[in-house]
Amino acid sequence: MNKKTIIVLCVVLAVFAAVGIRKLILKKPFLYAGTLETTKVIVSSKISSDIVSFPVEEGDSIKKGQEILELSCDEYKVLARQIDNDFERASALVKTGHMSHSAYDIAEKNKRDNDLRLEWCHVKAPLDGVIITKFRENGEVVSVGENLVSMADPYDIWAYFYVPHDEVYKLKIGQEIIGILPEAGGRKFKGRIIKISEEAEFTPKNVQTREERTRLVYGIKVRFDNPDLILKAGMTIESTLNNE
Repeated sequence: MNKKTIIVLCVVLAVFAAVGIRKLILKKPFLYAGTLETTKVIVSSKISSDIVSFPVEEGDSIKKGQEILELSCDEYKVLARQIDNDFERASALVKTGHMSHSAYDIAEKNKRDNDLRLEWCHVKAPLDGVIITKFRENGEVVSVGENLVSMADPYDIWAYFYVPHDEVYKLKIGQEIIGILPEAGGRKFKGRIIKISEEAEFTPKNVQTREERTRLVYGIKVRFDNPDLILKAGMTIESTLNNE
């Protein structure tokens, strides 16, 4: 082998080595993908009555304890006058010994029950959140248990990532991870693992892990910080499931 051939081989080997190193450097890490979800609640009616005020609209931000709607509760308001009078009389009679304590207890229970129903006439938000759906409108009559509105807390947002058995040991509750939102130019969001499933399952059909979908995996629940409300339910978020 002459000197020229040796030089050519060295150049070729150097090129292949450079290409191999470049591929290793540029090799992208594996990204798991999950669908974002939020805490959702459905607020139902605890009594039967008609809606007299329904000021909120879909998309409105609501604080916990804020009134969502008001029911007329005419029946309970009429009863309240009679029950309150009966209770006042019972209170006076039991003090003078002209009424038994058992009879007084009945009067007191009737008042407590009706007062509670009157409180239920003012339907209030159980959490801070956003009105997602209004199931009824002002003036409609609702029955006990009927759905009135659905709400979601956009700040409490998470996703499940499905991880193969051989990778689960690397993860732990409380571990910080970084989520990547492809639609936002790869913007990163801080997250924390809050749950690791104890039992394996097949990868859900609506989740893409970029590998064969028939393997057994473990669900990893990650809650993400969402101070600017950029993350929304239904979006896909990706992560390497580490803090990089």
